[in-house]
Amino acid sequence: MTFREQLLEYMMLVDCTNKELAEAAHIGSGTVGRWRTGKTEPDADSELLRRAIDGLCDLAAKKRIPLDREDITRSLTETLHHSASIDYDTYLANLNALLSQLEIKGGELARNLNFDPSYIYRILSGTRHPADLPQFSSDVASYIVRKYSQGETMEHLASLLQCDVQSLRQEKHLYDAIIAWLGSNSRPAEENPIQNFLEKMDSFNLNEYIEVIHFNDIRLPTVPMQLPTTKVYHGIPQMMEAELDFIKATVLSKSMEDCILYSDMPMEEMASDAEFPKKWMMGRAMMLKKGLRLKIIHNVNRPFHEMMLGLEGHIPMYMTGQIAPYYLPQSANDIFLHFLNVSGSAALVGSAIAGYHSQGRYTLTKAKDEVRYYRRQAELLLSRALPLMQIYRSDTRDKFRQYWKKLWQSDHRRMVFGSMPIFTLSEELLLRILNRHNLSDSEIQEITDFWAQYRSHAVTLLREYKISLDVPLLSQEAFHDNPLSLWLSEIYFEKEIVCTYEEYQAHLEQTKAFAAQYPNCSIHLNQTPTFCNISFCVVGSKCVVVSKGKYPAIHFVIHHPKMVQAFRNFIPPLSE
Repeated sequence: MTFREQLLEYMMLVDCTNKELAEAAHIGSGTVGRWRTGKTEPDADSELLRRAIDGLCDLAAKKRIPLDREDITRSLTETLHHSASIDYDTYLANLNALLSQLEIKGGELARNLNFDPSYIYRILSGTRHPADLPQFSSDVASYIVRKYSQGETMEHLASLLQCDVQSLRQEKHLYDAIIAWLGSNSRPAEENPIQNFLEKMDSFNLNEYIEVIHFNDIRLPTVPMQLPTTKVYHGIPQMMEAELDFIKATVLSKSMEDCILYSDMPMEEMASDAEFPKKWMMGRAMMLKKGLRLKIIHNVNRPFHEMMLGLEGHIPMYMTGQIAPYYLPQSANDIFLHFLNVSGSAALVGSAIAGYHSQGRYTLTKAKDEVRYYRRQAELLLSRALPLMQIYRSDTRDKFRQYWKKLWQSDHRRMVFGSMPIFTLSEELLLRILNRHNLSDSEIQEITDFWAQYRSHAVTLLREYKISLDVPLLSQEAFHDNPLSLWLSEIYFEKEIVCTYEEYQAHLEQTKAFAAQYPNCSIHLNQTPTFCNISFCVVGSKCVVVSKGKYPAIHFVIHHPKMVQAFRNFIPPLSE
């Protein structure tokens, strides 16, 4: 039995209204009303609960209704201890893993559970707990059973819930498995693909990567390679050869036309080859060294973790600014597999039947008419694609600043910072930090102008929309190990402005005061932040802006709905 149900039972026994109980307990009638509707619950050892029990006993005594104080106390606190026995951080991780697996968006869940979308969003982001956790779990499980008890999703559910597929086809077994999963206090064994993506980006240093692969030492060959005008390849080993031949033909040609690359072929066989991935990556590096721009149409119509794994592997190339990633909003059929790579001098096309990848056929051509035809086909395919993300480096800073201003015009947002948000900083403290770093007058003016504009945007937005802030809460020892700098990635400021621990503490207090000043602003303090070089901002359901502060400063504006939802649900992990 829930606290709400147990309270209602006692109120019916003493025949009292919300107002009567509130007056007898010396608490607000609104508090009692929220308890009765299940919106909130008192803590098991709180003064509010003690007063409520006193009020029930007083009302029972006046009406000569036999009620035992110890029975009331035990019954009400047991309902609260039942919810408290569940580790909420783990519960939330399991809930988000379940929703991500089934691609259930927060708005969809809110509609089907008859909740306000903002309330569900706060639950999924960890800024609010469900008032009645067992009932909330039951509602979630019932909705999933109604919608997903049949079909291909059962296999994904069985893998996540660690159950037999056939048993889950019985609605009661599926319901029980979901309830057990949510309250198991055991986190998902599967790694979070968003976490892996962010960790890779957080630790990635483009300068180190260029040095490791000897990018600056790459010398493009000048001797033409003798490839036939048209060559046909069969099977997986020859397909890998075809990819490398296409890269060679493209790098050796004089053409500087953009390359358009698409494949929905499975990659497992090629990835398992010991040498091919190295040669393929070096070939792509040579294409970038030549100065070519690559328009890659990613196949995102696959399990989410596989999609993110592919994107994670492209991070080094994304950092160069020469990659434009796209995706097709409609899923391709699952029978025919396709391959279409086109440059200014060559085209590689191929097809296979799903499940028979090893029997695929691929054709590389350098014939001008053929290349022209396939390029037109690739351009038509690209016209059906949408940007997967826009990538802004320092050479496109003006475009990013224009886009950044537009983003502040509407929508709720969730902001997770590796450092501290500059717009919550006072001007006095900002100038004190800047004056310690021997900056020029123009640099100080650039930063203070940015601060003023950022703060103005945030304050204006908070009049109508909600902002959730996730900021680091660091001990002096943790700060000493990883001191924080002013977060200035939006203006691509090259110099690192490191704060002292005292300045960080003052900034943290000002951030708390800022959140307290605006009812639409909430703050979550992360005592063990995992990321220090990146932050991300989820703008409603519109997009996610993932920003890296250095090595180099870069911004990824992600539009794909599945990725936006995953970032909305992502809870930064705790690091030991």
